[in-house]
Amino acid sequence: FRRVCMQNRRGQRPETASSYFVPQDDKKRAPGAAVCSRRLLLLVLAAATALLLQSSSTIATTLSSSSSSAMLATAATATPPAERTVDDRLAHVETLLEELRPEPGLWTPALAPQAEVAKARAEHASLGLLSLGGRAGDAFLVGVRASTGTVDAVSPASHPSFSYTMPLKDASVKLHWADSGRVPLPLDRTAQGFHHLGDLTLRVRKAGSAGGYSTHSTVSRKPPLATAAAEATLAKGGLSSSVDASRCLTPPLPFGRGLALRREVRVAGAEATLSLTITNSDPTSGVEIGGLGLSVPFNQMFTGRSLPQVAQRCSFTEVYLGGEAGYVQVTRTTGEGPVLLVLPLREDRREDRREDVGAEGRSASGWRGFEGWRPLKQEDRANYDWMHEMLYEVVVHSEAYARAEWRGAAPWAPPTSATLPPGGSATYGLRMILARDVESVGEALLAAGVPVATPLPAATLHADMTDARLHLSTPKGLEVVGSPLSDPPGCLEAAPLSGGTAAAHGLRLRPVAVGRCRLTLRYRWGPAADRRGELLQFVHYNLLEPAAALLQRHGDFASTVGWLPGNGSDPWHRGPGYMGTDADAEGGRGGALLYDPRVFMAGHSDESGASAPLAMSIKQLGLPSDAEVARLEEYVHETLWAGASGRRSSFLQGADHSVRLSMLYWNDAMDKDPSGPARKALPALYDHCHKCWASCKKGRDCCYWMHCWSEEHSLETWRAYNYPHVTVGYWSLYRVARHISPPPTKRAGWRWYLEQAGRTAVAMHTFGGRGTSQWGLMVGSIFVAVLADLRREGLTALADELEAIKERRMRKWMSMLFPYGSEFPWDSTGHEEIHSWLLHDGKVADANKTVQAVLAYSTVVPHWAYCGSARRYWDFTINGKTQWGNEREFHHYGATLNAVAVLDSFRAFPERHYLLRLGACALLGHLSNIHPSGAYSMAWHGDPGLLRRDGFSGDYGPGVYGYWRSAAAYVACMPPFGWSCFLCDLAVEGEAGGGAASASAAKACDAGANLRVTPRDAFGRRAYLAPLGLTVTVEGGRLVEVELQPRGRRAVLRVAVHERARSSEASVFLEVERRDGRAPAPTSAYSCAYDEAAYPCSGRKAGAFVVPLRVGEPTRVILQASASGSAPAS
Repeated sequence: FRRVCMQNRRGQRPETASSYFVPQDDKKRAPGAAVCSRRLLLLVLAAATALLLQSSSTIATTLSSSSSSAMLATAATATPPAERTVDDRLAHVETLLEELRPEPGLWTPALAPQAEVAKARAEHASLGLLSLGGRAGDAFLVGVRASTGTVDAVSPASHPSFSYTMPLKDASVKLHWADSGRVPLPLDRTAQGFHHLGDLTLRVRKAGSAGGYSTHSTVSRKPPLATAAAEATLAKGGLSSSVDASRCLTPPLPFGRGLALRREVRVAGAEATLSLTITNSDPTSGVEIGGLGLSVPFNQMFTGRSLPQVAQRCSFTEVYLGGEAGYVQVTRTTGEGPVLLVLPLREDRREDRREDVGAEGRSASGWRGFEGWRPLKQEDRANYDWMHEMLYEVVVHSEAYARAEWRGAAPWAPPTSATLPPGGSATYGLRMILARDVESVGEALLAAGVPVATPLPAATLHADMTDARLHLSTPKGLEVVGSPLSDPPGCLEAAPLSGGTAAAHGLRLRPVAVGRCRLTLRYRWGPAADRRGELLQFVHYNLLEPAAALLQRHGDFASTVGWLPGNGSDPWHRGPGYMGTDADAEGGRGGALLYDPRVFMAGHSDESGASAPLAMSIKQLGLPSDAEVARLEEYVHETLWAGASGRRSSFLQGADHSVRLSMLYWNDAMDKDPSGPARKALPALYDHCHKCWASCKKGRDCCYWMHCWSEEHSLETWRAYNYPHVTVGYWSLYRVARHISPPPTKRAGWRWYLEQAGRTAVAMHTFGGRGTSQWGLMVGSIFVAVLADLRREGLTALADELEAIKERRMRKWMSMLFPYGSEFPWDSTGHEEIHSWLLHDGKVADANKTVQAVLAYSTVVPHWAYCGSARRYWDFTINGKTQWGNEREFHHYGATLNAVAVLDSFRAFPERHYLLRLGACALLGHLSNIHPSGAYSMAWHGDPGLLRRDGFSGDYGPGVYGYWRSAAAYVACMPPFGWSCFLCDLAVEGEAGGGAASASAAKACDAGANLRVTPRDAFGRRAYLAPLGLTVTVEGGRLVEVELQPRGRRAVLRVAVHERARSSEASVFLEVERRDGRAPAPTSAYSCAYDEAAYPCSGRKAGAFVVPLRVGEPTRVILQASASGSAPAS
């Protein structure tokens, strides 16, 4: 209430994301803060009075403002009968307080200085744009193209020089586009053939026809130019425009008298709307609209720009295909606000129209909001190189596409069509609002009258999860109707949670089937707003088998199908070793990927070739297997490490610790011997390389840049990106050898493996030098872990050397405008390592810049594929099997690597719950890449014609590392949802020792409650206990349960033996990661004992407590903070 009060007084929150990192000066607090605090106190007193009174009474309280008095006047009501339980009374009081909830308003930013607004208006005029809005009280300044009525500038009123849309002209960007010629030209989208906001694509046929659909668009490259019939007319006041755009729609319909099209743009206070009214001009024949897409060309084209330019001018576009509750989110690349939200414009929001709703909740036009997200491939003249993901249109009718290009895929939403009767018309459109920042999107949606669905822990669930919930928040007047419908039927069971209110409805979910599952939620507007009818929302789930079973299945698959033995038959000496795989080979049983001409795919190096050994190495730190460790040692000592006596050409890493580009190559001897070992081993590779090699005039490297490298090229060692993967291999074997007793490693001791990890990390800079080593590296956060272990184990000289390298790299990062760059205009791969080092060094403000950048392209939506997926779109071309050009990838390794920065930041500042939700989406979604056979896929295809896993494992290994790096049972208090558990199940009991579970204790985050946590991630090695700010990590055993008593600062662990690598002891590491100054106690304040506290933990190993393990019964480990610590954070 206090926050809403402050919002009403100031127009913005008193606390933003930055306040977690920048101390607030009390003198700078918003005026009126004390007033809001007093109002909150009075409301709490009113609630307490209602709870305590045992008979009917009236609550009448007078506050200092008439608005508050009016709110309280509506709350006069009888208290519940005395015989009801405390929980019943609390629920009743929550209902009373719900009546006090003010109607939230749409947020409007403060208007920029008039000089800036005038400058933006002048620029609009120079481009032939009409300026709408930009006045006091307006959220937007919109530029409408006079000749067509399309929108070519959408600026927040606070930043009139910035536009979310693609620029109409930009002389600073020179690039190629379709039909532009051979010389790069300045960007100029005034020519025909470019999509603008307000353009549309139609697929239609004559009503009643069974034939195909014809395609029509308002975008054309062919003369005569499809200009509008007349220029847009500006309404009085400069807040709306209207244009007859009928001539823009080409080609003419093959039947009837055609369609008329009118575009209208309005700016009204906190929102802007774009409506398109389509009219059937034929008096006798109806028109079926089987496909209708609205172009949303927002500026995510980075081609021809530097990183600072990208940060200043560009945005990321993300969609939530949630039906009538769907939206498009447009976020500036820095992650800063305001955030643009584009919603479906329901016909009922137009004063001159009323929607007729059928029995199934569908409007007569069949429009149910956003159904699809269609890439405009080759339909726009824009440059589509690897620095431009794509332009899209949001599809509101998809029946025609579902019957054609998308017929091989299961669509996200049920396809619909609409019929325009003779002379009839239908209006479609978009509604634009602003959110302050990415963490305020939910608030903005509710203020706009849109329900918000919050899946906890995420929209990806494992079959063994018992505490999954779906919370539904609704605006005033909107009610949930009935139970959700699942598709396929019965894939999820849903039961209501107790303690719901008019504005918050909760469901407990239980996965029943495995695979995609769509929930359809139905809402109804109450009597005061019944003209708006019903509303449908889609929530998209993916249901997976238990995480540990999935990952172990991959381990079994990799150790059989993906294992290349060292029998000497491979001319490149790649065996013994783990190889990438093709899941489609052998009729879907899968096969090792040995033949691909892309040299880094099957050469044990680069992100793709190194993925299999990387993934199997990191797997041993949570799901160890003696047999898998033995094979990893084979790979390390016979394929990876040449040592002083090894022949460099037969190994991946030389005696100087340099790592070559690939072990797969081509040379003259192989090419000239059609019956030689290369042809016998891989005939398809021979045929491919021979085609370009035989005619090569320069004698080497004549094929496509990814194919058939010469041996000399393959031996180059400059690419710093290849070193972290090798480092992980050594470091994982060090941890296994150090913390499993007896060690499963046989060919070297833990110290050798740790030194190898450290020297490989140093070699990264030695050979990467000022080139690639200056950037953040994928999996580079491993260097932070290596440095910590070097210090723990007393290898000081090597640790100092690695620290000095870090300092040199840090100076480069800190000299950049944005400390998250790469060698490209934009990339999402450097954030993980750079953020890890920044947080390690205490550079919190700079670390937060990096996290904010991640929040720009990784969003939280109730859709398993999009939530937490980060942003990758060119990797299928590099490493995939199915290659359709730039294509959105779901749960590529970028998702979990970026989650490293997000979840590290959450553990440091655990009140930023948005970060936890985002990170959980990334981690849970990652394991969906595992095929039923156990084969890994590099990612899911996002093209609506595919929507499936890719066949190749590709560069999946960094994704497994990212999952391991952040996987934990996360326990946190998350208002208004109460105690919540992410990647785990949670049972909340009353006061410690009190027994029975209490719904009120869970919802109120009672610090005296007893919390029982069951980890559900694949590794079961770590728990983050937010009330204590404490991270507990177990090596050598598996964490099967945690009992947490926040008020008592006590945690009890149950640690079990690993099934396939049994250890007689486990190491328990403690770390307080919370950095907001509210951690109750440092790690030094914790004592450790086991077996009902009868025995103290036996000393320390590498900084960890050591506890014994036994087969058959988990060991109980008690962690207790001393009484001298401060009170636990609530």
